[in-house]
Parts: sequence; structure tokens; C-alpha cells
Amino acid sequence: MNKNKLLSMIGAALMVASCTTKNEQKSTTKASDSSEVKKADSAINIVPAKVANANELGKVMVLEYHLIGYPEDRWRRTPENFEKDLQMLYDNGYYPVSVLDLASGNLNVPAGKTPFAITFDDSSAGQFRFIDENGQPVVDPKCAVGIMEAFKKKHVDFPLTATFYVLPAIKPSLRLFAQPEYKKQKLEWLIKHGYEIGSHSWYHAPLSKLSDADVQKHLSMFVKEIKAFIPDYEVQSLALPLGERAKNKTYESKGSFEGTNYDHKVVLLVGSSSSVSPYDKTFSSLAMQRVQAGDEFWGPGAMVKSQLKNNSRFISDGDPATITIPESQQDKLNSELKKNYKIAIVK
Repeated sequence: MNKNKLLSMIGAALMVASCTTKNEQKSTTKASDSSEVKKADSAINIVPAKVANANELGKVMVLEYHLIGYPEDRWRRTPENFEKDLQMLYDNGYYPVSVLDLASGNLNVPAGKTPFAITFDDSSAGQFRFIDENGQPVVDPKCAVGIMEAFKKKHVDFPLTATFYVLPAIKPSLRLFAQPEYKKQKLEWLIKHGYEIGSHSWYHAPLSKLSDADVQKHLSMFVKEIKAFIPDYEVQSLALPLGERAKNKTYESKGSFEGTNYDHKVVLLVGSSSSVSPYDKTFSSLAMQRVQAGDEFWGPGAMVKSQLKNNSRFISDGDPATITIPESQQDKLNSELKKNYKIAIVK
């Protein structure tokens, strides 16, 4: 065999070996990649969606009420209109949850329903009033608490609750529901019946006007005065007076004064906007939007219509352990939640 022919045969053999090695490497790489994808999918617990129209990255509402009474105006809702709001929410598939559960994403909501929360600012008499019945104090059926209690007896699948942002040192007409002889009894009654007590500060001073030290004083003094009535209750949320933020927002959530501490897990704004889902990466429990009550374009009725029209509302999958989201909105999901929840994708 001549030299040139031998070199040609060796070259061909080397090329074949090289191609074989490269193909094996590609095959190995693909297998490895596939394995890594499976591991990644397993790590974030992707499961098939069980509810075809579920969207747990949709909008949620925190409703904001003030006075309940007559006549209807900017900051006052009549008892009849408050009940009308509840009926509208019930008829449109909304489901009541607490502020704390909504903010934390701890949602046990039936499939197809949309969670919402109710809040009351300023602790006026129309929110919670006792009347005398045969010498005993009973809840006035025309106050907000009475209306909610009657509504949930009529609709047992609608477990109404609310958070009352009270004022312990304001003028008498707003001080802890304006019946001084029943302060302790009312606070205890609310807690016993599944409602929450929240801070609206010591006496409604706008935090933006206070020094850092005074912000802590006003929010700590609230805790001190409330604990004089209900010592074991831990207030966990704050509704900002007038919606005005402290110069140093850190002190809205945590601080202390003369040995009294506060630790707010939720801070509510005064606004007229739905909130993003608690599973959205832009959500902050320390700056939650609220929807002001009323029939205006910013009220709950208008928000419900807008959410229905734009298909933008939060719709539960009925499984507290799973977050179901549209495939097109995966980038909105808070990635930290993948550690503790199964993620279901609606295609």
C-alpha cells in the first residue's frame, strides 16, 4: 500500500471517530438538559390546572368604608346602600376574606370566586352600635355590624368579616364607636365574632406631619390604649390617617415608644384602586391600595364592572396549596412563592 493511500484511510477513520464522539456528546448534553428541566419543573411543582378560567394573578379589592348613616355623601354610606354593596358582591361571585389573609396570600376561597376584604376607618357609631332590648345591649340591626351579621345568616356561604381601624383618643363621636360605656365590650365582641381590630393611629394625626419619634409615639400609644381593653390582642395592620405616609416609611410598620412596641404586617393606603394579587411580584403588604365606598366611578360597583369587562379579576382555583396562573402572565408571579406552592398553568 502506498503512503498517500494509507494517510487517506487514516484521515477518514479519524473523521468518523470525531463525528461519533460529537454525536455522543450532543446526545449526552440533550439527556442532561432534559434531566435538568425535569428537575427544575419538579422544584417549582408545576401541575395541570384544574379550573380552566382560574387566574390567581388577577386584581383584588380592599373596600374602604367610613360613616354608616344618613344622608349618603362622599364619606358616608347609608345602611341600605351598604347592604346593596354586599348583595352586589355576593351576586357577582366575590368572597369575603380578612385583610391579613388577603395580604399574606393565605387564601382558602372556593373555586371560581374572587376574594375581597372590607375595612372601616374612624370607629364611628354607625359602624357598631348597641341598642337596649329588654334591659340588655344588643347589636343595632341598622349599623354596619348588624347588617353584616344578618347578611351572613341569610347567606351562609358568604362568611362576612371586616377590619375596624379604630381611634382610641379622638373626639367622642369617633372614639371607639362613640358609646364610652361599651368600649371594652365592643372590642371583645368583635374579636369573638371573627372581626379584626386595626390601628388608625392614636388620634388620626397625619403621619407625614410628624417626626420619626412622634410617628412611633402615636402608633405605640394606640397599642397601649387598646391593650388596656384587650390585653392579649395583637394589632397587626395599620390604615394610614388621611392616607398620608410617614417621612420614614419604616416606622409605619415597626417602632416603639416608652417600652410599647408595634409590628404591622399590613399598611393600607387611602385610594380608589384595586390591588394587584398578593402573588404578584409587585405586591407589597406595606402599601396596599383600597377602593373607596360609594357609587362614583371609583367605587366598588364600578370596579366590579371593570374587572368583569376586562377579565382582570382574581379567580380562585379552590386549592390553597396551588397558585393557578395564565401562561401569558408567568413573568408576573413572585418567584419566591415557587418554594411553598404548587404552580398550575392555564394555557
